[in-house]
Order: sequence, then structure tokens, then C-alpha cells
Amino acid sequence: MTSAPSLHQNEPVCIAVDAMGGDKGPQEVVRGVCQAAAGSQAQFVLVGAPADLQEEMARSAKKLANVRIEPAMQVIEMGEAPAVAFRKKPDASLVVAARMVRQKKADAFISIGNTGGAMVVSLLTLGRIPGIDRPAIATPLPTRKGGLVVLLDAGATVDCTPENLYEFALMGSVYAERVLKIAQPRVAILSNGEEDIKGNDLVKRAHALFRQNLETRDAFCFVGNAEGRDVFSGEVDVVACDGFVGNIALKTAEGVAEMTLSLLREELTRKLWSRLAAAPLLPLMRGLRRKVDYAERGGAPLLGVNGVCIIGHGRSNAQAVANACRAAEFAVRQQLVENIKCRIGKAQTAPFTE
Repeated sequence: MTSAPSLHQNEPVCIAVDAMGGDKGPQEVVRGVCQAAAGSQAQFVLVGAPADLQEEMARSAKKLANVRIEPAMQVIEMGEAPAVAFRKKPDASLVVAARMVRQKKADAFISIGNTGGAMVVSLLTLGRIPGIDRPAIATPLPTRKGGLVVLLDAGATVDCTPENLYEFALMGSVYAERVLKIAQPRVAILSNGEEDIKGNDLVKRAHALFRQNLETRDAFCFVGNAEGRDVFSGEVDVVACDGFVGNIALKTAEGVAEMTLSLLREELTRKLWSRLAAAPLLPLMRGLRRKVDYAERGGAPLLGVNGVCIIGHGRSNAQAVANACRAAEFAVRQQLVENIKCRIGKAQTAPFTE
């Protein structure tokens, strides 16, 4: 398949970061950006209130030449309607960061926290990739085999058509290839059973569309349906679903992981003899936490918009922000958007026929 070449490591890359979003405020964002910048040749732009950001940067142990501030005096709050806020707050940090990408002043932007705001602002500012009808949040998750699986959509588009799922699968396959470095990613549709006849109306029609298109188009490697338990098995690399199902699956997985770690810690430290026995297991516990911790992956790309947008968790700490910065830089260097355009141009979806 035709693909765009990667950017050379020395080619300049600029990442704009909405520094005013997130539950923990600008302190963690600034710390995370400075942490990423210290080990990168990219330029980073903190977008937000200069006084607040300068105060946080002054606390940093070192001054970094590749970090600067772009003023933005408004903030889109979590409870605001994103489309209304976009019109009323043109100087919001999220809007300014996205506008920098549109104006070619930055190659990517990062938003921490307001997922709905990031999606709406991205669409209204950057527009969609030609041939893509709806965007999708592609979330990388750990598998039992030690690799990663891409779940999309994780919440951007709740009501989908079969064609939307086909586009999600295609974009997820490109992301898995270019960014996660998975050769020939195996693509599945999330369903309540592996059999072709299982699923609701959307899943059944999407399954038929995938089969119909893949007979004549080499867009991705479709392996059929996958149940919820298969997501983490390591047997599939990309799992396509609508945003309603995907968001619930993601939040349920996060909750189960947190509960499991909490119960293990509680049982291992409940009694003195348990605490003594648990001591050798602490490194294993820390390793397990790193595997399931969202901070290790930093953020998820919003695929389908005409630019690189990374959406971080609202609870992101400095480590998560730093990893989101690295994810954004790597997506730019791998020319993720350009490669999706190449793939879409070669594999336009044929309309579904009953």
C-alpha cells in the first residue's frame, strides 16, 4: 500500500498544548511539557494565561529553549456546551491551540480533559479529512500478550452508520501500522459474539459491509467479530465500534483495572504477615500498574480531523502530559494524517447494499 514517508528526526516539529485544561490545572501540564521538552528536539507551545504559566515555569528546575508561551485569556469549562463556547470564546486556550495547527504555526495540539470540547473545536477549526464522515477517538490499550490494541471509537461519535465503522477500522489500521508499528493489523468489530450472525443491526450491517468491500479493496485485514473479552487477548490489533459502546467498554476496563489493583493491595497489606510476604511482590505490582495506567500512554488521537489532535485524560498528571507530548510528536513524525489520506484515497467505501 502507498504510504507517506516518516519525517526525519531533525526536521522541526511544533506541538501546541492547551495548558488550562485538566482537573489538576496548569501546574501538571507545565511540568509534563517541560519533562517532554527536556528530551526532545521538538518545540512546545504552552497556550494559556501568561501570568499563570510563567509562575509555573519559574518553578521548573531548568529553563528550556524549546518551550514558549502563547497567550490565551479564555477557557472552555467542562460544563459548557462546546459549540456555544467555541463561538463565544475565540480566545480560549483550546481554540487558540487548534487555530495554530490550522495556520501552520504548530503541527499538532494537545487537549487535556474536555473531550467534547476538543472534538468540536477540532472539527470546526481543522475540518475533516476528505473521505471521512465522522471522527473517532483511537485509544491504545494493553493486551495479555504484552502489546497494544486500538479501540475506536472511544466516545467521539455515538450514533454511527456501517460506513462510519468502516472508516474507523481503516483509520485505526493506519494508526496501528504507523504509530504502534504493528505489521498488518488484524481488525475486528466489537460484538456480543464471534459468529457473523451475532450483533445488533449496526454490527450485522457493518460486518456485511466489511466483507463486501474487502473482496475488492485491500484497505485492512478484517478478521471478523470480537467479543468484549477478546479486546485484551492480543489476538486482534484494532477493534471498531460506535462511540457509545466504545466509551462504556473503555470506562469499564479502567474501573476493573483500578478495582483489581486496589483489592490486591488491600489483601497484601491487611495483616502483618501479609505485608511481609508482599514485599517481594511490590516490584511486580508496580509493573502491573504501569501496564494498565492511562498515564503510560498519555493520550488518544482524534482520528478523522485534518490535523493531529491528542486528547488526554482529565486526571492527567505530569507523566501523562509528557507522554501525550511524545505521542503527538511521534504521530507528526510518522505523518499519521497524510497516511490516512493516502489509504482513504485508495480505498473509498462502496455504499452498503442489502
